This record gives sequence, C-alpha cells and structure tokens, in this order.
Amino acid sequence: SRFVSDASHELRTPIAVIRGYADMLDRWGKEDESILDESIEAIKNESEHMQKLVEQLLFLARGDSGRNSLQIENIQLDELMGEVFEESKMIDTEHEYEFIGEQAQMSGDVSMIKQCARILIDNAAKYTQKGDAITIRTGKKPEGVFFSVQDNGIGMHEADVEHIFERFYRVDKARSRETGGTGLGLAITRNVVLMHKGSIRVHSKEGEGATFIIRIPLNYIS
Repeated sequence: SRFVSDASHELRTPIAVIRGYADMLDRWGKEDESILDESIEAIKNESEHMQKLVEQLLFLARGDSGRNSLQIENIQLDELMGEVFEESKMIDTEHEYEFIGEQAQMSGDVSMIKQCARILIDNAAKYTQKGDAITIRTGKKPEGVFFSVQDNGIGMHEADVEHIFERFYRVDKARSRETGGTGLGLAITRNVVLMHKGSIRVHSKEGEGATFIIRIPLNYIS
C-alpha cells in the first residue's frame, strides 16, 4: 500500500504540470509565442520524466511477480564497463572519469548489468561537484567478479545507507525534482543484482563520497 501511495504521488506531479501548461496553452498560447515555447518544453520534459517513471514501475512490478527473465550470455565485464566509461565521458563533461579495469569474465544479462552501472554512475554524477572524479573499477576474486563506482560527492549518513535501496527513498529529497530522479534506480539495481544471485555493498560517509560495489558469483546459475 505504501508503494502504491508513493507511486501515485510521484505520478501526480508531472500530470498536474502537463495539465497546467495545457490549460495555459488553451487560454493564451495561441497568441503568445513565449507561452507556446515554454509550455511545449515543460510538457516534453514532464512527459519524459513520467515515461521513465512508468517504465521503472513496470520493471519492478514484473520483478515482484517473477516475470523478469535474464538473457544469459558470456560477458567480458571489463570490456562492458569500459564501454560504459566511454559513454559517461561523452555524455557528462562536467566530471572527470577514471576506469581501472582488471580482466573479469562472467555470465549474465548484458543489458541489465549495463543498466545497473549506468544507474550508479548517474547517481554519482548527481551528487558530485563539477570537476571531481568518478572512478569505475572491475576485478575478480576466487568467488566471483565485481565492479564498483566510487565518487567524491556529498556522501550519506549511516542512517540513510540502510534505506537507499527502498523504492522512492531519497537521501536529498529537496533535490529530487531538480536532478530528475525517480527514487527507483537503486531499487532496480538491487533487483537485478539479486536476479544474478549477487550482492551489493555501500561504503559512505557524509562529505566523503560513496562507493557502490556489486559482486556476482561465478556459479550463480542453478
């Protein structure tokens, strides 16, 4: 019931904004070009936000009912994270990116693993000052492989770390709309990691950044 309540609340805002600008267009937009441009831009932004939210809600709902399935294939994890690293540098020019890639192979769903990495990097960028570094690592241990995302951002209080994988939980609630987040990214990441029989750990302190480490066992397939 809490999830339904939170989802309804999150959808209410973009719907209200779209409706408000549609009413403004109906009243004055036909004659005022500035109102027309502002309204179109706002409606596009809010509809994109709502589309992303609905897609994430559907992913989690399918996971709850056991209808998300993995497309298993062999993955060269260091090469996959290298691709994500190059994408991040191209998309985000406001931060420095570093990639430390030890060779690591695994079996898993390429698109889902890449989605997890993008979510973690996107979060790191949102809470890291311009010009600071974000580091992506891959590696292997006898029990499996791992990749991590480390930032030098605002970090988190210990009490927040315990809740960050809950749906719609945000450490900095005041910035949620500003940064465009839905509060579902880390919940999706945790869902994907569990589907791969893996684990996710967080090391963070306020003012000292955060490191997310995802470990996937080599023999997770039953």
